Amino acid sequence: MSMFSPRRKLLPVAATGVVFLSACSIALGQRNPMVPTPAPHQVLNAEPSVKPAYAEINLTTTLGSFKMMEYNDAAQPEGHFEMSFNGTVLIDTNEAVKHNRGLTTQVKVEGNVRRELHYHGRDVYHGTGKLIVDGGWHAIQFFGKDLVAKLNGYAVFRLAGEFDKNLETGYYWYSDGKKFDWGTAGNQPTCPRISYGVEKPKIKINGKGG
Repeated sequence: MSMFSPRRKLLPVAATGVVFLSACSIALGQRNPMVPTPAPHQVLNAEPSVKPAYAEINLTTTLGSFKMMEYNDAAQPEGHFEMSFNGTVLIDTNEAVKHNRGLTTQVKVEGNVRRELHYHGRDVYHGTGKLIVDGGWHAIQFFGKDLVAKLNGYAVFRLAGEFDKNLETGYYWYSDGKKFDWGTAGNQPTCPRISYGVEKPKIKINGKGG
């Protein structure tokens, strides 16, 4: 076949047409009909019908910090949370990040606690007193001293503490009252409590035992 055959002449022309068509599609904001449509991504249910299982967790520290956060984008903190403290608290409300179950964030203040900043749904409180948070939210962060807190709800915590004069960092516990050290290296308790321990193995000898 001659290098000047009509078929060889049509190849660059066709390629030019594809480029031109793609450019026109982009300019007009339309899908290029010569490019396959990608498969849609799986979308998580924004408001699951099943309410998370609520539980109780208590926290106390003389000097420390915590972050109350989500399990994942489809499981954000919610419930009833009370904390008395001396320090600073940041609340990422549902205005900052829409709650996955459509819950709103309601905050009440007691004592000498002031809202110092409101920015795109993020509220910063400072002082000595009490905060009461109801509904659902994205995250709560605290740094300060003399914290006594209790959550009836659903969340994950990340804790960091400092030793006080009694060489204690603080404690957290569930409804059974058994206390766990707050710690200094980022303990991460959950509410409800999730145990990651390995079940005690059952040993059998000659088919017997366990």
